[in-house]
Amino acid sequence: MTTTFIANFVGKASPSTIKKLAAVTHENGGKWLISKVNFIEDQVAAVIKVEMPSENAEFVKQAFKDQPNLLVEVIDSEAHKHSAETIFQIRLDANDRAGIVNEITHLLDDQGIDILDMDCQRVFIAGGGGVSSSLFTAQIALRLPREVQIDDIAKELESLSEDTRVIVQP
Repeated sequence: MTTTFIANFVGKASPSTIKKLAAVTHENGGKWLISKVNFIEDQVAAVIKVEMPSENAEFVKQAFKDQPNLLVEVIDSEAHKHSAETIFQIRLDANDRAGIVNEITHLLDDQGIDILDMDCQRVFIAGGGGVSSSLFTAQIALRLPREVQIDDIAKELESLSEDTRVIVQP
């Protein structure tokens, strides 16, 4: 029998800390289903979904909690399986502006679309003649309701502004 849990943690760590936690999980028959780990200098913020044999779960959960300098919360979870037919990856590019993430999330939420992952980047572009701007790019994983078509959603997102482009990725 297997169990699934999510480990959330923040604090001071290094990449070797993450490698150590991955090794403990693997050595006890587990695997990381989804992981989001972000470092800024020596600080980390992470969310990791783990699936493993039930008999080893408490040991691995404790290994996460025993890491020095990390605030850790572990929550039991369901082993959700997503249908590949309804999960889409898109890239959205636009000139950066205030409220763009809010516009995107509201449009998707109004359609009943689940945002599974959203990674946003802003790139500063220095132009000639003292003109400068920034480009906004988002990589988004979406789960659509059966009645919603990805091409329709791409067109709606592009209608947010003249410069917005959406690419549905294979």
